[in-house]
Amino acid sequence: MKYDIVVLGAGIAGISAAIKAGSMGAKTILIEQYGFLGGMSSAGMVGPFMNHYVDNKPLVKGVFHQIEEEMQKSFGMIDNGFFASNFRNATYSLLKSYNVDILLNTVIIKSYTENSNISSIDVLNFNKIYNIESKVFIDTTGDAQLLFLSKIPTLKGDEKTGVLQAMTLFFRMGNIDLIKAIDYVKNNLDNFFQWVEKDFNLNKIISIAGYFEQVNNAKKQNLLNKDVNYIFFTTLPETGEASFNCTNILSLDGSVSSDLTKAELIGREQVFQIVDILKNEIPGFENSILLETAYQVGVRETRRVIGDYIITEDDLLKCRKFDHPIARGCYGIDIHGAKGEEDVMQEIEKGRFYEIPMEALYVKGIRNVLSAGKSISATRKAHGALRIMPTSSATGEACGAIAALSVRKSIDIRDIDYTELKNYIINNLN
Repeated sequence: MKYDIVVLGAGIAGISAAIKAGSMGAKTILIEQYGFLGGMSSAGMVGPFMNHYVDNKPLVKGVFHQIEEEMQKSFGMIDNGFFASNFRNATYSLLKSYNVDILLNTVIIKSYTENSNISSIDVLNFNKIYNIESKVFIDTTGDAQLLFLSKIPTLKGDEKTGVLQAMTLFFRMGNIDLIKAIDYVKNNLDNFFQWVEKDFNLNKIISIAGYFEQVNNAKKQNLLNKDVNYIFFTTLPETGEASFNCTNILSLDGSVSSDLTKAELIGREQVFQIVDILKNEIPGFENSILLETAYQVGVRETRRVIGDYIITEDDLLKCRKFDHPIARGCYGIDIHGAKGEEDVMQEIEKGRFYEIPMEALYVKGIRNVLSAGKSISATRKAHGALRIMPTSSATGEACGAIAALSVRKSIDIRDIDYTELKNYIINNLN
């Protein structure tokens, strides 16, 4: 097979890269290990979309907004929450409309490098190996898998200790009496995080986190894994359904198969424990039902690219602006601590935003590879802010535009005229 652009990994970053490249006329293929699209948005049931607004105006538009609109057409998105199945359907429709080829159930197993240039890759699709040549490769695997197989140096975890953020297995419950659940929260505010809103609007998504008393009592009775610290869920309006993000899986590496297997088993055990607490101890959940668990445990961090520029926490906290910005963000540094490590949440000053430079998308020392999304070139703390889905979509879209311009003009990805590139990603810059 021969393509202009190969995108590896069909999470939101890879999908956005492929849509942009396809929309600009490049012959593009998107390769994914699962039999469906979406990455963590789909397999991990990760949602809702995290904050990307300043003064009620979105910092990320472009392809990300196209995905939102497509989900809204089929009533698959409410506020910033969405159904994983609708995300899969919406992104498939957009990729198809831009003539992007898709190869599912496929993993990369080898790469071929010549003169700091990756010329082709081998991929395994069930029992057949294909060799795919390409002018530009975009690594949006989330684990920098292409770079790992190419023996290109990467970073992983904390710079001093190497520890990785906690993993989480999402799950969804239905038949919840939301009015009864909310009344309990209102009357027991000390049992919840202070940031939980006091004025509940059942027509919008509600976030509730805490139930400290019930969690602590369950741990004392050995009815709950001691690593679980709270129960946290977001609702879907008028459905009696909620998505839960509160399992806490520590000291495992999401890029190692044996660790990922352990994480799946630990996560599912925690889910069943939490469901028992909800049904037996928490008002509003007496008749609730466990509807589904995510296909895969949610992995927050593994390998990160070493780019031409490494984004730092100072860049974000000081809201730094760059000469060649390709995306903007306002989400703070959010680190779910490893065992023995404190959680971190450092907010960005209200009304301000930071920029992400084009140079952070290039892989240092490699001529034709770009990377975006969860493996973006950043320090661990900066990565804790940049890993969210809206920002991943914007960085993926920029990679797709850079790659398509490189192919169209037959020039190196680093020789792209930024002024011209800006015309293709302007929606994410104003």
